[in-house]
Amino acid sequence: MKPDENKIKDDRELMAHKQKELDCFAFYLEKVEYFSMVSLPDRSATIPSPRFMPHIEAPLARQLIQTRTQLSNLTSNSNKNFNAAWDEMPIRQIAHNLARTIESTMDLISGWGVELGKTFEFRLGFECRSASPGSVTHSPGTYSIGLMRCGDALRWKMEASEMEAILGLWTWSLHNSGDDYRFSNLFRLVGLSEEEASKEETYLYFHKWIFRQTEARLVPSDRVDDSRRLFGFEPKGSLPLGDLLAVRTENEVETMAAQDIFIKFLKEVCLNVKELGGEVDVVSGIQNSFLGSCTRIDELVSCFESHSLGSREDALLCIVPVLKNQKLLPDLAADCIKVRARREKLISQGKWQNAFALLRWLCQRSEGSQFHRSVYELGCLCRRALLNNNETIRKDGFAQLCKLLNSDIREEFLQARNISLHSDWTMSQDRIEWWRSFSSQLGWTAWSISTKVPGMSVMQPALKSLNARESLPSLLSTSQDPETTQTSIRAMQDWLTLRDLENTEFRRLREDEDDRLCFEWAVENKYHGLLYSLLLKWVELSDRIPAIITVGYSLAATKHSQLAMQILLRQGTNIDSGDVEGCPALFNQAAVGNVEGIVMLLDNGADPNGSNEAPHARPLIAAVYGGHVMAAASLLQYGANPNMMDQHGMTALWWAMASDHFDIVELLLSSGAGTEAVGSDGSTALIWASTDKSLAILELLIKNGANINAQDTTGETALMRAVSREFSVPVLRLLLDNGADVHMKDHRGLTALDMAKEANFDDAIAILKPSFRN
Repeated sequence: MKPDENKIKDDRELMAHKQKELDCFAFYLEKVEYFSMVSLPDRSATIPSPRFMPHIEAPLARQLIQTRTQLSNLTSNSNKNFNAAWDEMPIRQIAHNLARTIESTMDLISGWGVELGKTFEFRLGFECRSASPGSVTHSPGTYSIGLMRCGDALRWKMEASEMEAILGLWTWSLHNSGDDYRFSNLFRLVGLSEEEASKEETYLYFHKWIFRQTEARLVPSDRVDDSRRLFGFEPKGSLPLGDLLAVRTENEVETMAAQDIFIKFLKEVCLNVKELGGEVDVVSGIQNSFLGSCTRIDELVSCFESHSLGSREDALLCIVPVLKNQKLLPDLAADCIKVRARREKLISQGKWQNAFALLRWLCQRSEGSQFHRSVYELGCLCRRALLNNNETIRKDGFAQLCKLLNSDIREEFLQARNISLHSDWTMSQDRIEWWRSFSSQLGWTAWSISTKVPGMSVMQPALKSLNARESLPSLLSTSQDPETTQTSIRAMQDWLTLRDLENTEFRRLREDEDDRLCFEWAVENKYHGLLYSLLLKWVELSDRIPAIITVGYSLAATKHSQLAMQILLRQGTNIDSGDVEGCPALFNQAAVGNVEGIVMLLDNGADPNGSNEAPHARPLIAAVYGGHVMAAASLLQYGANPNMMDQHGMTALWWAMASDHFDIVELLLSSGAGTEAVGSDGSTALIWASTDKSLAILELLIKNGANINAQDTTGETALMRAVSREFSVPVLRLLLDNGADVHMKDHRGLTALDMAKEANFDDAIAILKPSFRN
């Protein structure tokens, strides 16, 4: 070109805005008109994050990125004085911030014990259009960004110049697109797609995990294109109402673009994370509010903030939706360990209203199982307050109970927010039915307290005005007759109206049958709120009645109630705790051969071997003794030790032989049961079996390598034992045919033939004599 000609003079104003000369020059050199990042389809979590992924063919875009990367390198590192101005470019600074954030996040996740290898790559999608006449936009391609562990400390490193190239090219296209980002306020979608940003559950997790100061609002869908970016810009003037949740930000477009790339990176690396971990809690926020907290999320946020990629709220807007998308967002409900501890601390300090506020906050911001559990916990707290001896606490509890009977707590929360609700955010029929069922059970509990607890009848007029039920219908299909149902109801009322054990004549410590009936009544009628209250009452009393927890687990397994099992587990109870005889629930289920109950307990963490503190309660031995082959097989499949001994030193194999269960003996031997374990008299399984009538079991032991000449503490062998028993001829023949030594002597110096002569067993003598001569 001529010396006085400047082909990019028309872009001077844009270049002057944030020093975009290198980006404009790269577009000019490669004759590119347009470059944009685009979304890529999500990969399945079952596919590991890629290493050294191939670029999908898109030579123009790749050449553009490489050219811009070279321009970055040319203006870096060589001449510090000459390049000082280039290093002040906003795009270079934000690219370095992004690179350092990604590196530190990789270091962090590796430090959690997640295996990421020595190299890692994540994908970025893009589309590109040439400036040549008649050219078309290239279909989306991929570009892979690589990281490598370096140095003695194995810290993760990446090329910041590559990040600068992609960010610079993308934001240059945005600035040059006609959408005037330079003079507009930007907003970020809440979520990873327009679909997610339009859901009620997204608003709930926003207020649980993200919201600090800036409220989300609904923006029109035409202001953002989630196929290219997760942020948009506001036009001059007011922004019309829409249907996508978004948060306004003061960030520049370069920062928003860098945050989008961080989101894409985090989605890829989180595919390697099986469980987030960390401690989950609710902490105090501003204006007497609360904030969801997880130590692992805090660590991710720290990487983001410390490298100036944005504020804490920016970090949460990027991180939380990714964790939600990858099913890594922690379970935060009112039954979490830290929340329960915080609630009990408030109660011990007499701050019942604060305890109620804590649980209400969680109920309002939870969905699904977390919502149900939090509401049940709030209902139980109301019941505890009503049974308290302090009148003020009882009044507070009743006021909270009336609120729950009056309206759905989450619907009340959404209506109270200063936001125009999305038209689709209406209560589903399932949730209406669920709330109706819960409130009826809560109202019934309140009626029971009003009639059974002295001085509480004053609640009844208010309960009537709220249409609280005095009775609950029982399903016709249940296994209980009317008389049994009434017994069940009385037992449930006894438990739920119990204040304490010391000041009442409560006598249910050993009335297991009534406890079983009320549990079954709640399960069969799907009175989950009452079941939750019953089990929480048992947990409250478990310090004084430890065996009541085993009763709960046993009933849960018997009725195959996963809900009951999870309630007990989430309350921190021990699934292997013993009953009054020291036997855990798994032992009790094994003893009756309830395979489904056994598997349920094992799936939830029960020890298949029982406890060494209770050797009399080995689950496998219980199943074997009862002849329950499928129960024994299930226990062995889950890791039960076939050689574990009971308090008498007997193994499952011994008990199987004693009970003449050939199929179980066969199962145990195929599962690794040892044949040489000895009883208290030194007898092996073979020696013991030689005295039994079951020739098949003896043959099975020999086939599995049992030592045919083993001796007990008196020196006797199986052959010697057999000659002293009636019907021993087949046994003797079998032993001799398989190598039994007729010359061996016991501690008295007697052989098997000597013993046969001593006992005058002519048949045995006839069989042994020929062998003895040999």
